[in-house]
Formats: sequence, structure tokens, C-alpha cells
Amino acid sequence: MQLLINIIVFLLILTGIVTIHEFGHFVAAKIFNVYCGAFSIGMGPKIFGKKGKETEFQIRALPIGGFVTMAGEADQEDNPYFKDVPLDRTLKGKKTYQKVIIFLAGIFMNFVLAIVIMMCLNFTMGVKPVNTPVLGSVLKDGAAYKYGLRKDDRIMTMVNTDSHKSYTIHNYTDITDALVNKTNSSASVTFTITFKRDGKVMVKNVKAPVNKETGKYYLGITQPTRKMQGLEPMTSTFSQIGSMSLAIFAALEQLVINFAGTVKQMSGPVGIYKITAQVTESGQVANIFYLMALLSVNIGIFNLLPIPGLDGAQTIFAIIEGIIGHELPQNAKYYLQLAGLSLILLLMVVVTYQDILRFMK
Repeated sequence: MQLLINIIVFLLILTGIVTIHEFGHFVAAKIFNVYCGAFSIGMGPKIFGKKGKETEFQIRALPIGGFVTMAGEADQEDNPYFKDVPLDRTLKGKKTYQKVIIFLAGIFMNFVLAIVIMMCLNFTMGVKPVNTPVLGSVLKDGAAYKYGLRKDDRIMTMVNTDSHKSYTIHNYTDITDALVNKTNSSASVTFTITFKRDGKVMVKNVKAPVNKETGKYYLGITQPTRKMQGLEPMTSTFSQIGSMSLAIFAALEQLVINFAGTVKQMSGPVGIYKITAQVTESGQVANIFYLMALLSVNIGIFNLLPIPGLDGAQTIFAIIEGIIGHELPQNAKYYLQLAGLSLILLLMVVVTYQDILRFMK
């Protein structure tokens, strides 16, 4: 049953993100009076269709995305449905700025989706860290919980019994500073921790292991937080979206600098499904929506890449055509698009193969 739930959540997230992306193209095309033959949720065989004034709205059997067909697209040249559409109602007949807006509208909607999700999360349950010496939470898998520390304990001093260094704790930053592995210990160290609980001073000896990834001793504690106030949900939203975007651009930079090494760390659909399943099984609905926002930003930025077949390349083609004053050969654009999509497909096959190997471990 849990497997079925995981699959449904994964497909809903994927289809939702792609449908929003395609809806952006559709709305922009309609604003500039481009003839749209179909707007589909899902791929594969059509199971439902409702004809509007001119566009057929469809639901297809495979919930793995969606699409919109527009007159004048390179891959719609042979579509008999568009043969009688006048030039001024096709992409070819539109001005450069109109084409650019249509091509970038999908990416814009991906960011709108991410912003709306993060804004809702921040307004309803958003929190900010508080730099006080109080434990926000104590994780059951950590040393602090094992040796008797609990949520809301106020730390006063910490003594590293190996180095005999004593730390007076005034805020949470002091706690994290005390946990830095300055002696390069490879195993663990014991801290004598003095703290207040319900007004009583208590002392515990806590044996903390080293986290090799962070270079710090692991207590299993988190910083206290408070609910966001005033404009903080809005400012935090844009800060979070900015951080997501910068992380993706940094990953793309590494892909160019160190392709072989970076590809090994990438995840395809199988890897994304695994992450989605883990988030779903946690039972935290907020984490599912956060993942959806993150993936929406990922897909938006990925589509900005100047690879034929993606919106970034379509935008570049439109700008070049505007500069030279005539259209690039339609066949050339079509085959470039085919080549670009083939490269993307090949990359997906490689990362999916890696995902499967990791999944089987």
C-alpha cells in the first residue's frame, strides 16, 4: 500500500510541475493569439478530450507530464490540424519579443509555482532560528538523548574532557563552536555538559561520536526556532528560492568543469522517486510540498539551458531570427531539436542506470 502511495505522490508531483510549465506556454500563446490545437495533461493514448472554442483539452493515459501544441512549432510542420491556420496565428507570424515571452512563460510558471508553495508554507508554518543556548529538539538517534538531555534544556557550559577545554555557552553558536572537532579525533569525545531544566542546574557526561562529513561531534540536537512574523514569510521565500537557484547553477557549473565526476552524483527519475518516497513515508506533508517547489525550480532552470529542444534554445533561435530578419531553416531547427532531445535522453539513461545501481544496494 505504501508503495502505491509513493508512486501516486511521485506522479502527481511530476505531472503537476510539467502541467504548470505547459500551462505557462499555453496562456502566453493565447495572449498573443497563437492557435493552440491541444492542451494535454499526461502523455500517451488519449482517454478524455473536451473541445473548447479551438483548443482540445485532453487527459492522457500516462501521468508523466503534459504538453501544448502550437501552430508554427518546428515539430508541428507536418500536422494537418494546422495546415489552414493563417500565418499571423502561428509562432512564425509573431514578433520576436512575443516568441520570447511564449518560450519563457513555462519557466516563469515553474518559479511562480515554487514561490506560491514556499509562501504558503512560510505563512502557515514558517519558522526562523533563534540564537539562544536552548535545545530546540533532541533527536532520539543522538548522543544527547541517550545521555539524558531533552528539548528546552538551557546549556550553560560544555567541557571537552579530552582537550580539557571549557566553553561558556551564551547562545546556540557557542554550542556549535564547542562541537568542532579541533583535535581530529576519529572516534568520539566526552563532554561534561552543565544545563538548566525547570530552574534546576544539572550535569551530564555525554559521549559524542565524530560526524566525518561535517567534522563535528554529533549530539543530535537542533537549534530553537520561532514562528515567522510580519514580512518574514515573504523575504524568506525569495531567499529560499534564490538559494535553490544558486545551488542548481553551481551544479551545472560543476557539470561543465567536471562532467564525469558530476554525472555520477546526478539523479534521474528513479533517484527522484526514491527521494519522493522517503519524504512521503516521513508523513510530513510540508516536506512533500517543499520537494515539489525544489523540483519546479530545477525543471525551470534546466529548461533555460541552450540545448536544442529546451526553452532556452528556442529563445535563442527566436532572438537570432529577429536579428537576421528571417527565419532559420525549419528542418535545421527540427533536427537540432531532435539531436538535443536525444542527448538529454542519453543523459537520462546514464543517470537512471546509476540510480538503479544505487537503489539496489
